[in-house]
Amino acid sequence: MRDTVSSVVAHATFDNDPYAKPPLPSSGRYIELDDFSRPGSPVLNGSLRAAAGQRRSRVYFPNTLWTRTFFTTVIIETIATVAIETWVFISISNHLANLGQDDGSLRLRSFLGLYIFALLYELGLSYDALRRKNTFQLVGLCVCNLGLLTYGIIQIWEVRKTIKSLASSSTISQDLFDHYHIELMLVPIILGVAASIMMGVTWKLRAEFSWSIYKNISADLQMNRRYYVYQVYIALLKFDFFFIFGSQLQLLLAMGHIDSDFIINAAMVPISILALFLAARFCRNEKTKSMSIPIILMCSLIASEGNTLYRLYSNSTDGLGSYKVSLGLFSSIAILLMACSIINSIMCILNFNKGLKDHIDQLRGTKPVADVEGDAAQGPKSRFVLH
Repeated sequence: MRDTVSSVVAHATFDNDPYAKPPLPSSGRYIELDDFSRPGSPVLNGSLRAAAGQRRSRVYFPNTLWTRTFFTTVIIETIATVAIETWVFISISNHLANLGQDDGSLRLRSFLGLYIFALLYELGLSYDALRRKNTFQLVGLCVCNLGLLTYGIIQIWEVRKTIKSLASSSTISQDLFDHYHIELMLVPIILGVAASIMMGVTWKLRAEFSWSIYKNISADLQMNRRYYVYQVYIALLKFDFFFIFGSQLQLLLAMGHIDSDFIINAAMVPISILALFLAARFCRNEKTKSMSIPIILMCSLIASEGNTLYRLYSNSTDGLGSYKVSLGLFSSIAILLMACSIINSIMCILNFNKGLKDHIDQLRGTKPVADVEGDAAQGPKSRFVLH
């Protein structure tokens, strides 16, 4: 005999297909288990809120001991060296102008001006490397700092040589050089101390950034390798621009007059900016066919730099002899870096369409971080029916 009091029977139904619904019973209603609020993990929720806060913040501030140490070192180095170089630049220009050698000091002023630009460009790259957590760019900055140190030593010889050639007598040239030689010697000393600190801190940041990439990319070794190849490529592009710009600037100053050759070499600067911008954008968006455009442009830039080296060492009388050391150094490094960039771009193309783009967008803050606990970990939805 059936009870007059109806009983409530609950049974759970689990579907392999979360979108397929079982046949409705004759009476009763479905209650979705997912309709009930589920307490989230405080650790995961906290990390997601932190990631969302990082996406909302447009300005990066170094937030760890080693990032602050690295950036503080670069700032102090830049302020000290740029102040010295600017004072030497202005003071030598005024002294040579008083001697009636204002036109002849163009090479020296271009040398000092390019050196100041290099120090400021290194500061910008340091901030960018810390913001992007690009270990390879930090390593490149350490090497670049050693190069600036070497360039600072060469600078002493260049200033002495230029002053001696422009001064009316050896006594005047020696007195003029003695007025600056202490400051000129301070520049490589400051750069040497800063380079030592930067290399030590970079070793610490390597582990810190590797752990950050591990948490954001995943434990997939193949995906991590693809991301490292991408980081190397982006770092190379940023250093490419400086050496291309430096070599073309010296070449244009050496020409001194506007003709067809001057216009062609001047056009290399905007072409380099376009090539490097397109290379970074197409690689980030994984445009396989479009990547051929920056590769072709970089090949044309390599040809232009190669032509500069040929003219520099072919005993031609076109006024490049006085720029032989610095221009030859810049052009050689530019060719080497662009060749490495082309090889690395091919490696990046081979990694296209393998899932890296989503991770890069996530790290750049253009794509929200997936709630793995709320989406992936919960599995198929569950239902039970109340009768």
